[in-house]
Amino acid sequence: MKLTFLYFIWILSINLLTAKEIFTQDKILDYMEISNPFVYTAIGNENIFKHRELYHLGSFDTEVSLKYDEKEYPVSDGKLLDIGVNKVLENGTLLSVSYRKAQGIQEYNNIKTNNEGEILAGINLPLVSLMSGMNSRKLDLNIASVNKIKLAYESKNNLRLLYHKILSQYITVLYFNSIVKLQDKLLNKAKKRRHLIKKRVESGSLAQIALLEAKQQIINREQTLRSSENSFAVAKESFVLYLNISKEKFLNQYTLLDINEISYLQKDVNAYIEIALENRKDIKIYDLEIQKVHLRQKQTNQLQYPNIDLSFYGVRDFKDENGYKAALSIKFPLERRKYEGEELENRFSKKNIQMQQEKEIIRVKTNLKNIFNSLGVLEVNIENSLIEIELVKKLEESENKKYLLGSSNLFMVNQREIYTLDIQKKRLDYNY
Repeated sequence: MKLTFLYFIWILSINLLTAKEIFTQDKILDYMEISNPFVYTAIGNENIFKHRELYHLGSFDTEVSLKYDEKEYPVSDGKLLDIGVNKVLENGTLLSVSYRKAQGIQEYNNIKTNNEGEILAGINLPLVSLMSGMNSRKLDLNIASVNKIKLAYESKNNLRLLYHKILSQYITVLYFNSIVKLQDKLLNKAKKRRHLIKKRVESGSLAQIALLEAKQQIINREQTLRSSENSFAVAKESFVLYLNISKEKFLNQYTLLDINEISYLQKDVNAYIEIALENRKDIKIYDLEIQKVHLRQKQTNQLQYPNIDLSFYGVRDFKDENGYKAALSIKFPLERRKYEGEELENRFSKKNIQMQQEKEIIRVKTNLKNIFNSLGVLEVNIENSLIEIELVKKLEESENKKYLLGSSNLFMVNQREIYTLDIQKKRLDYNY
């Protein structure tokens, strides 16, 4: 009794160690890791360009400037030292603080200071940009922020397409696996029949030609089986390629589902349309493109107004009194063709994006409706094929009985078995 119990425990331990896990649809997600090259390349652009926003933030970095000029010409000489710090705010305002010392005659300006130099603090206000809330630096930064979201959407959409491709390939594996099983059963039928025919030939109740026919039938079915096994092997190699593991590792760890056992969640087509429009990132990308057009239009609107810059600089001289400098700069193109051209470009760009989005939504809705119509037909066909399979099996059994009684021939038996196989394959095709 004790030995029996120990043997049972030993057998159970081996079974537990060698037990394989069924590879279900959700297992695909376990292999969609960043280490998988198919996954990495699907989100590659996001990894490359997601820091572009940081690059454009650099346009608002504090800058330190240094300038030193020294000259000694035949009739003039001079020195200029200018050290400053500039800071551009997000609204376009420029703040600056600098120290300068100028002696002698300076070129291109009339700067002159005492021996101790002077401190300058200034502010430059682009009035139109301040009122509109947009400037070229801010536009680049905002566009980069939108593009960052767009890249994330593209990555998610690429992963969706990759998942669909992997799942489709897995279903192909299940399909060919079922085909191989059917072909193998068909071959075994022929082998069993050959054994029976051989006995009858040896007893003299059947002619020798019957055994030749049986052998030819086996050869034919072996060829068909090998072709199916090859298709199954190719499908497996293509599938595990996406999982980034070897075929041997997959087969050691997992067992396959039966394609006929896969169940599908049924919902109303309108519910699926809502899910698609809510979650499809490729559709939401169009909203981001429209958002970018709106940002550009804010910058474009400034072209219809004069370019007005107001500057003020305060000067602190270490020896003399304080001073200041105020400046107003106005530029205004009379024709405003830049504004008109860019405004029209933005308007039609927005319209084009909206139409593209609408076209994609129509395409998704139509595809889903077509899929549901097809599913309805397939469900009816699957139900009918189950009934048909039972009927052809009965006809096959009857033909075999007739053959055993000598009222049929091997050709008719073969035709019945092939027809049964075809109906079973038809059901597989519907499920596939």
